[in-house]
Amino acid sequence: MNDLFRPVRAIKFPAIGAVSVIRAAGPAPPGPGEVLVGAEFLGICGTDLHVLHGQHPWVRPPLIIGHECVATVLAAGEAVGFAPEARVVLNPLVTCGHCRACRSGHPNHCATAKVIGFRLPGAGRTRFVVSAAQLHAVPAGLDPRLAVLAEPLAVGIHAAGLAADLDRILVIGSGTIGLCVLLALRAQGAGAITVVEPIAEKRLLALRLGAHAAIAPDQVGETAEFTTVFDCVAAPATLDAACRMTLGGGAVVVVGVAEAARQIDLPRMQRFEIDLFGSGMYVPADIDAALAALTTRMIDAAPLISAVRLLDGAQAAYAEAMRPDSVKVLIDMR
Repeated sequence: MNDLFRPVRAIKFPAIGAVSVIRAAGPAPPGPGEVLVGAEFLGICGTDLHVLHGQHPWVRPPLIIGHECVATVLAAGEAVGFAPEARVVLNPLVTCGHCRACRSGHPNHCATAKVIGFRLPGAGRTRFVVSAAQLHAVPAGLDPRLAVLAEPLAVGIHAAGLAADLDRILVIGSGTIGLCVLLALRAQGAGAITVVEPIAEKRLLALRLGAHAAIAPDQVGETAEFTTVFDCVAAPATLDAACRMTLGGGAVVVVGVAEAARQIDLPRMQRFEIDLFGSGMYVPADIDAALAALTTRMIDAAPLISAVRLLDGAQAAYAEAMRPDSVKVLIDMR
């Protein structure tokens, strides 16, 4: 048997709160339009942690996890534009490709979309087969530990592109996504950016990454003063603050994923004509933009990496990712 198709090692959540590194069935040879890749680095996402601890609204263990992945092409089927040894980043959003949303260039609006690592088997495997349409070429010279950040950075780039007035910005939450929004806003030339974050270490990191001010939640005022607010938490309290702190004619962009329905101050939003945008993941162009920005160093995302751990230490890596001061923990899958 070709070594490429032998059993693989994979990261599985066998039950709520449990992380295992298992032996799983090897991949089948790639068919037309498919690529066999070898994972290099896997990023641990906040949503992964929600699944692990039974806090996700519709995904539960057991499952093989992982959707932030940089990999190397090992073999390719027919009609594939990637050569062996090419480095690629995974776009985990699998869409139908033919609905109105997909055809209009908004695949993130596809009603039947599924995400690798949640509704589909994850990328937390040493080797796996994936459609070539889900892969983006990594520019030469880009460190794979930075390339794996292209997926979360694409979320920030997409969100930052939804608002027109970037004169005075408030970003609520400075986890990975909040910091990616901050980095994207800085790259777009936004004006003064204030970050709200309860954890002191993350406030310091936000300042290091270019925020003009970083404050604790109890320092948020009562008077509207921001042209656009990005809520990267989507809790009742943060959404209330976002609506309250936005100037008339401004916008609230909700980037965080709420686990349930939320109320908003509709009378105020209507009276002052404040737009409310939901930001849902990204489109492929956002991932390409992220890769380009990382390659040219228009965006320096290296400070987001809190730790890099080996596959054998996956259990400890997920525990480390739960630390309040942790931002992005990577797992070396090689």
